[in-house]
Amino acid sequence: MANDEIQRFTVSLPQSLFEEIETDIASRGYQSRSEYIRDLFRDRIVDKQWNDSVDDVVGVLTLIFDHHQRGLSERLIEIQHNHLVHILCSTHVHIDHHRCLETIILKGQAKEVNHLVNQISALKGVNLARLSRAGVV
Repeated sequence: MANDEIQRFTVSLPQSLFEEIETDIASRGYQSRSEYIRDLFRDRIVDKQWNDSVDDVVGVLTLIFDHHQRGLSERLIEIQHNHLVHILCSTHVHIDHHRCLETIILKGQAKEVNHLVNQISALKGVNLARLSRAGVV
């Protein structure tokens, strides 16, 4: 992108949305609105590339779940083993007496990764299942 010609354009926003964006820009430490908008666009492009890809994709699934939920840990492992998705790495930590946080680095076809995430998200005792799409490999 270093050789790309810079294009300028105008965006119209409701005042309330503009103010919310300005607050977010400041709280995140962006030097300009342009950098903030470029990052938003890059995220959308990664999402599009992910969904359109015929190649493998890589992502990170972040889970928070109640480890006292009967059978949940076994079900999580079973789902991970029964998919056509490569589990490259996982980290499991105990947040408190009831909750665990787990990160799982996934590689595979986008459709299969999304299916695995949807199955895990629907499990009773899973409080959060958030997929970060890292890119296409």
